[in-house]
Amino acid sequence: MKTDALIAALAADTTPRVAPGARLARSLPVAFVVSVLLLLVFWQVRPDLAEVLTSVPVYKTLVPAAMALAALWLARGMARPEARVGAEASVVGVLGLGLLGALAYGLATNSPAEIAELLDTRDFENCLISVPVLAALPLAGALWAMKAGAPRHPVLAGAVAGLLAGGIGAAVYSLHCPHDPLMYFLSAYGGAMLVVVALGAVIGGRVLRW
Repeated sequence: MKTDALIAALAADTTPRVAPGARLARSLPVAFVVSVLLLLVFWQVRPDLAEVLTSVPVYKTLVPAAMALAALWLARGMARPEARVGAEASVVGVLGLGLLGALAYGLATNSPAEIAELLDTRDFENCLISVPVLAALPLAGALWAMKAGAPRHPVLAGAVAGLLAGGIGAAVYSLHCPHDPLMYFLSAYGGAMLVVVALGAVIGGRVLRW
């Protein structure tokens, strides 16, 4: 179906339906709670969590959470085919550019040997696996919600759902992860979130197609 025809059909359809935003509000809190419970059962929180949450390493939780909130705003807008998402996309873009800037700074101020040493930890592999696992249910919930609105660009909408879920998964995993260096965070958390974004794009391209 062509986009214009779909928009016209949606406008003419008076059947009551649950809006994508309402579905997001229903699915994501449940998915978040389940992800936290999974962390508590299978990973456990780091012993010094109370201290970390009141010190600099809390950025490992706040940054992914901020990205998830920005992606949520964008996902709500993208869920309808007639939507315009300039402001929402700009916020996500600014956050992404900020992370790229931090990565560039880290690469410029650390030698290759120092970076290799920072990443030479089992926590790196654990992060790349754990974040997508903890993001799985949030991703399913986000895609389920966005399917109700017939987004114009299914692959892109799926990627945004992946960014939302990846941010949630990373924020939850940060409550366990004991490794705090900035370059580790940018590499491991960034890489893990990109994995979820890619999964969201692939799955979204299939399940959000109309």
